[in-house]
Amino acid sequence: MTPAGIVSLKSNGCRIDILPIVKGLVSDAERVREAYGGYEAYGLPLGIEELTALMRRKEIGDECELSELDLVYARRLSEIGDVEAPTPAFCELADLCSEDDIFIIPLDMNNDLFSSHYVESVGTLEFVKEHRMAKKGMKMKFDLSSPNAFAEDWDRFVNKPKGFAKLTALREKYIAGQILDTAKYRKSLLAVIETERVGNVVAALALTSESVSP
Repeated sequence: MTPAGIVSLKSNGCRIDILPIVKGLVSDAERVREAYGGYEAYGLPLGIEELTALMRRKEIGDECELSELDLVYARRLSEIGDVEAPTPAFCELADLCSEDDIFIIPLDMNNDLFSSHYVESVGTLEFVKEHRMAKKGMKMKFDLSSPNAFAEDWDRFVNKPKGFAKLTALREKYIAGQILDTAKYRKSLLAVIETERVGNVVAALALTSESVSP
């Protein structure tokens, strides 16, 4: 059974399915299990270093460092759902692909490229405001009607500073580029991507949509 919410596109004869998930939400692991299988390739919005750590987490331990903003995000999301880190949906895909000896495609920038874009995009004043944003995030009223609504509301909040918005847009464009590159030599791809990134990634793909499930 295919989970609701999958966005289906085509490029170069490749079927591209994008499964939106909420970062940290435990229940979304089940949605990955439902979608898994029958694809030639699988991708995650992680850099190669992050993906390697995720694949080796049982060997090196599940603990991961979270920024102050990530901790506040997790705390607020936990008001409406069970939360774990690393993101359960990503862990589920990593485990399923590992069992089947399938390589996951890292769709996001590697550490060096991300750091370069971060330095170019985020000003010093914006960087030092992160602590204040985290404090504000604990008190601010967000849309808690659903995990998806919260994730998108939170994303708007953290991307109010122009530098962070620019960096996020660069990430989305890069992810779209990696999806298109994959479509050149694969017949099908399932990309599991944070719900707040999906709309802009799809727009960046500049593809004709075959079907968009609500």
